[in-house]
Amino acid sequence: MTPLPVDLQLDVDGSAGDLSDVAYEWLEGVSARLLPDERQELAPLPARAEKGLGEPGSLFGVLAVSRGGITAPAKTTERNCSASGLAWLRKELADLPEMAILDIGVFDESGHRGKRLLMLVVRRHPVSPQWLRLSVLESDERLDRSAESLRLQQGWLETLRAYAKKWDAGFGHISYGHGLGATALEDCLPARVNPPEQREPEHTVNECRRYLRGYSWLTIVPKELAAHLGGQKGVTETGAFRRVDALPGGALWLQATERFEEFHGDAVVRVFDALAPVLRPGLPVEIPRYPGQPPHLLVFEDAAERPGKR
Repeated sequence: MTPLPVDLQLDVDGSAGDLSDVAYEWLEGVSARLLPDERQELAPLPARAEKGLGEPGSLFGVLAVSRGGITAPAKTTERNCSASGLAWLRKELADLPEMAILDIGVFDESGHRGKRLLMLVVRRHPVSPQWLRLSVLESDERLDRSAESLRLQQGWLETLRAYAKKWDAGFGHISYGHGLGATALEDCLPARVNPPEQREPEHTVNECRRYLRGYSWLTIVPKELAAHLGGQKGVTETGAFRRVDALPGGALWLQATERFEEFHGDAVVRVFDALAPVLRPGLPVEIPRYPGQPPHLLVFEDAAERPGKR
């Protein structure tokens, strides 16, 4: 089966501190946490990446910064993910770009960039300049219900939690990936009745402390919305979650099931019912899925019509 994308996302605003520092800490810190040996191997490389093919089987690490792309094609600049490349990145982030990426992988037998080991993304958009959308892009390739698979998922949770505890996030999730960081709910709101402000993440992030952007296996509810759910006690009493924790800033960390693979069917319904009072209103519609596209794990009802909606 074709591996499906998984998005580990955290949305943070200026309450986290200087956004240039936040962006750098995400790219540098998460990569050092998850791939310390690979980062060390790449460290001595020069900043500028050589053009052409790489040595098959060897490691590549790329830093990419993209600017523009709103009214004209984006301009992307790349460097090696080395010590000197990271110094270049730090300077570039002083003037935040629309996107910054850290990509580490292995050259395939033809010398092209092949199997990806890690991709980190920072997104910032002119319509939401006070927000950063931070992602680790993974896949479900190794989710096979084994003990190793469980350890992998625990690593995902530990990584996201480390930063969610530090920064007062407006939203976060671990979910199948849809579009450029959209939630499943946003992806399924029809354009004919929902303007971009209600379904495109560069817009919806502006209101994530007012409306919850979506729900999934792991959902981070900001402190402003946690209060409407009765806080940690109120959410725990719904019985919808395996784990309900209060983060230091007041947000709630909600893990629906032990494993990502178990989040389907009744588990999705329970989470929807528990979070409906704070979800963005709108009626999602089912979209045909094609091979290689992830499922939309949703209840196809308007949260505004559920009992208890505020």
